[in-house]
Amino acid sequence: MQKQCFLLLLIAGFTLAQSPADSFYREDQIYALIGYPLLVETPEGLTQNKLSHTFSLGFIRDMPINSARNLAFGLGLGLNYNAVYTNLQFTDDMEATTFVSGDVKNQWNSVNAEIPLEFRWRTSTPTNYQFWRVYAGVVGYYSLLAKQRTRTAIIESNTSLSVQKFRLALRLNVGNNTWNLTYTHPIDSFFDFHKSTHNKSLRQLKTAKLGLIFYIF
Repeated sequence: MQKQCFLLLLIAGFTLAQSPADSFYREDQIYALIGYPLLVETPEGLTQNKLSHTFSLGFIRDMPINSARNLAFGLGLGLNYNAVYTNLQFTDDMEATTFVSGDVKNQWNSVNAEIPLEFRWRTSTPTNYQFWRVYAGVVGYYSLLAKQRTRTAIIESNTSLSVQKFRLALRLNVGNNTWNLTYTHPIDSFFDFHKSTHNKSLRQLKTAKLGLIFYIF
């Protein structure tokens, strides 16, 4: 009888210990994004070649604002990589451009720190891990590296690109469980207005992103 009472007390204590933790759950704090970068507001003649791609990996602090914890703000920090294959090639000083073709492979590579700020709505509960989510907000990009890589059969060259150091974009993530669509719409142009080129048509070029975002934890 004593053993049975002790077991019941142990189970009750464990249940009580778990309940507060469950009531303070957080969701979707580690994310991975894979997508396709879309050049928008491009000058005539510019095209994207091959399979351009973008990757992001980061952490977002989930901050619920109601007792059900299905409404929250999120603020995070991540790392973003982009590879855009294009037929537009810059000279070393970025004061002139040319369109390449044939066997010439030209790509713009960039690495950015990204800072997402989101308003989050979801149908989650402390025990339901398969739920709908709609997250919307802004993301800031801080440029860490931006280079142009040009390759032919006999030579390869790398040129630094003059891009805006800090850029803003709008982001929307919508999905259920594992599969979530993400779209990032740029606010600021990609290249630096004063340093990139005398070609005014390039000063408005922006980079959008369309893809999938996965929440690991």
